[in-house]
Amino acid sequence: MPRALDAQTFGSIVVIGTFGAAEAAAAYLSAHPASELAWYLTLAVFRPFEYARADTSPLHVLFGPSSLPLAAACLVITLCLRVLRSRFGIAVVANSCFALTAALVYAWWTANGLSRSASLMPVASLQRPDLAVVALMMASSCLAFLASHLSFVAIILSDRRASRPSVSLPPTPSRMPVSAL
Repeated sequence: MPRALDAQTFGSIVVIGTFGAAEAAAAYLSAHPASELAWYLTLAVFRPFEYARADTSPLHVLFGPSSLPLAAACLVITLCLRVLRSRFGIAVVANSCFALTAALVYAWWTANGLSRSASLMPVASLQRPDLAVVALMMASSCLAFLASHLSFVAIILSDRRASRPSVSLPPTPSRMPVSAL
């Protein structure tokens, strides 16, 4: 079980940390608009978050001036739940991160027009840095999501095995005592 908790915590921390990094880059850009690094991070690396910040996105409520402290609080809560070994709490955080990552990936996918591509392999979209961010977030949140579900299934199966009455087999001639023959 500790491995499952570690996997769930790792996946959640990667997703929440990426969200925090994207918000930190956006805050840095608003404070220093002449910074080329801030522009590159905001518009190239963390581009999926820009699509989610649009007013038409259902995720735009997560972004704003209080998002960076919210990300830090979520990181602290996740780490506290791991220290307390709260399987249910970590599972809720992991599943929430998976749902938010899936919504973010959907917003990024539809905004890029990748679903309307005429070619079989959209090569230009596979060479951008935002794909690495999306792939990292999706892989880590999938890992956390699967670990949470598989650990709960394992607990349910072990409880069922423990509660099942043991069945004793009737004696066969090879196991009968000699006096009974």
